[in-house]
Amino acid sequence: MFWLAQMADAASLVLLSGHMSALGFSGTQISSVYATMAIAALASPFVAGWLADRFFPSQAMLSGCYLLAVPILVIAWGQSEFTPFWFSMAGVALLRTPARTLSTVVAFHHLGDKTHFGQVRAWGTLGWICISWCLSGYLRLWESQAPGVSHMGDGLLVSAAVSLVAGLYCLSLPHTPPGNRDATSLGLGTSLRLLRDPTFVVLLGIGFVSSTMNPFFYNFSFLFLTEVGGVGLAPSMANMVQSLGQVGEVIVLLALGTSLRRFGIKRILLVGIAAQSLRFGLFVLGEPTWLMGAALSLHGFVFTFFVIGLAIAVDELSSADNRASAQGLMSLVRGGGGSLLGNYLAGTTYDRLALEGGGHDWAAFFTLPAVVTGVSLVIFGLLFREQRKRAAASQ
Repeated sequence: MFWLAQMADAASLVLLSGHMSALGFSGTQISSVYATMAIAALASPFVAGWLADRFFPSQAMLSGCYLLAVPILVIAWGQSEFTPFWFSMAGVALLRTPARTLSTVVAFHHLGDKTHFGQVRAWGTLGWICISWCLSGYLRLWESQAPGVSHMGDGLLVSAAVSLVAGLYCLSLPHTPPGNRDATSLGLGTSLRLLRDPTFVVLLGIGFVSSTMNPFFYNFSFLFLTEVGGVGLAPSMANMVQSLGQVGEVIVLLALGTSLRRFGIKRILLVGIAAQSLRFGLFVLGEPTWLMGAALSLHGFVFTFFVIGLAIAVDELSSADNRASAQGLMSLVRGGGGSLLGNYLAGTTYDRLALEGGGHDWAAFFTLPAVVTGVSLVIFGLLFREQRKRAAASQ
């Protein structure tokens, strides 16, 4: 499940900023397209969580999300103007965002020991690496055959093909029944009751702050690697270098279970936040190239220890009848409000730091997220209180 899901996501995302830049989109427009995922996160995870918690099996919901995305991705591939491209990608986001939440729900439902989640999720990262390397080889071929002609948008077609396979495969997943058929609301009230727990509030807070800084990395790191004033790599090589983050992710994912048992969720989250701040700090330096590759490798700690760590922490704090909706609330805060604000900040900052002779002031661009994530690391360390008894009980 994770293998195919991450292949579909990677094919549509790893070259997306490069494709939009080749189409002549501004930084604000590029971030506006990425912001469709934030807009989708404001509603679709709750609707999907409500349906999965109350009415439909989660694996059936997953299948529908991937199959419906296929024709929309094909339409997006054929667009060259901003407005129709934006609406096409918005349609994809409305389907992909709840799919990510539901895949976590399916995995947690069938895993007796949640510390094994890292080993299962590692297959998704391997799928991401596989499709990234295939796309790098594809771009390298075109760079030698037709230099100067962009084929980065072809990743959308590849994503459509993989989404078709993923949608069909999800129908074969183990049955994951609704968790609470008797509830009658969208589950928002149930999820909001978690706000009475100070630990959950701190998790939401750090998730929000981190997500406001994520677009600085996800939206523009590829352009940083390919721009002459940045690292100056060819698109095929830049995509290969970006995949170092996923290579590191596999290693860290395999160590997640042992790390959780030995260090606990708080220390895991602290390492993830620290890695995010360090990565931005190294980007401020801008050189040498090998150091930028090392900075990208830190993504393994950021994603595994922080993003997945948050999902595990939320799962431990929620009950069986509101688990999907609780994950949806975190997705609402991180992928919705926080990401929406972050996309605006990253896009406008990118445009304002454009240099007269071409290129951008990348050191200034990455200074803001480096400082903000560094401060959030200290605040989280002071405020978060790990609930050891509950964590132990869930294992």
